[in-house]
Amino acid sequence: MDVMGQSDVSIELYLFQRAKHLQYHCGDQVFLKEDETGFLCAIVDGLGSGKEAEKAAKAVVEAIAANSALPNIGDIVARANEALIGLRGAAIAIWRGDWNEQSITYCGIGNIRFYLLGTDDALVFPISSTGFLSGRRQKIRTQKFQYKPGSKFLMHSDGLTLAGVKRYLFTTNSVESTGHCIEGNVMDIPEDDVTFLVGEFK
Repeated sequence: MDVMGQSDVSIELYLFQRAKHLQYHCGDQVFLKEDETGFLCAIVDGLGSGKEAEKAAKAVVEAIAANSALPNIGDIVARANEALIGLRGAAIAIWRGDWNEQSITYCGIGNIRFYLLGTDDALVFPISSTGFLSGRRQKIRTQKFQYKPGSKFLMHSDGLTLAGVKRYLFTTNSVESTGHCIEGNVMDIPEDDVTFLVGEFK
């Protein structure tokens, strides 16, 4: 699955996903929601692969959707954690972009990667908390960063191995072209679920 999109406000996106061994069930799930104030985005990676991993990841995404109006990212993650009681665990990376402040508030737990070209053209790479969502009590930490018009970002599940991330974000190529370049690093029949999202703030 690959999707190219232009939002009504201030963001351009390219989304790519390919399931492990091209299976029907994918343990990676994505949440995207935009309104007049900002943009809420998450990648969720259910532990393992296949149907049970997909079930766990979907439970997290459904909890994010149900609680997306909460102003605090940490509270959204806490509700998502509760949704995993009795299910497999899941890694998560979630952020909210604020159009007015030109800021991103980020929370990551587990091995999903997020990179942002910051206001001074330095690469911002927030370190996610160790562990994963599981329904048990989890320490939730958020971080805040500024972006500027033209800033690119990339987030991906651990199924993607990518060297030289900077060159994909510093390029003047379009988001679509950059997405296709990153796709070149993905095996035709991958050994793990692969999801990545590349975008640019306008």
